Amino acid sequence: MSKNIVIAEDFNVSRKIISSVLTKAGHSVFEAADGKEAASFFDGRKIDLLVTDFNMPEMNGAELIKIVRSSNKYSFIPILLLTTEVNENKLKTALDENITAWVKKPFQADDFLKIVTKALR
Repeated sequence: MSKNIVIAEDFNVSRKIISSVLTKAGHSVFEAADGKEAASFFDGRKIDLLVTDFNMPEMNGAELIKIVRSSNKYSFIPILLLTTEVNENKLKTALDENITAWVKKPFQADDFLKIVTKALR
C-alpha cells in the first residue's frame, strides 16, 4: 500500500537515492533539501512517515522533529533519523523527540527499506 513519505536531506545525491528506493517500493515521496522546506509539507496533508537527516542548513533534523511532534495531526507518525553524527549530546536531543528509529549513514538500500516497512506497520 502506497504511503506518503517526506524526505529531508540536504545532500542531493543521498536524497535522490532515498527517493528512488522509496518510489520503487510504491510510495509517494516529497523531497526537501532542509528542515525548513520539509516542515512546509506538514500543512494538513496526509503524511505517513518522515525520513530526516540530522545535520542540515536552515533547520536541522532535531528542530524539524520537534515541529512535527508539536502538531496533533503528526504527533504520532513514525520518524526515521538518518545520521553520520557521532556527538551523543546532539543525538540525544533528537532521541528526546521520540523518533521511531535511527539509521546510520551509509546504509544498504535493502536494510533501509526493511526499516521503513517496519516503521509503517
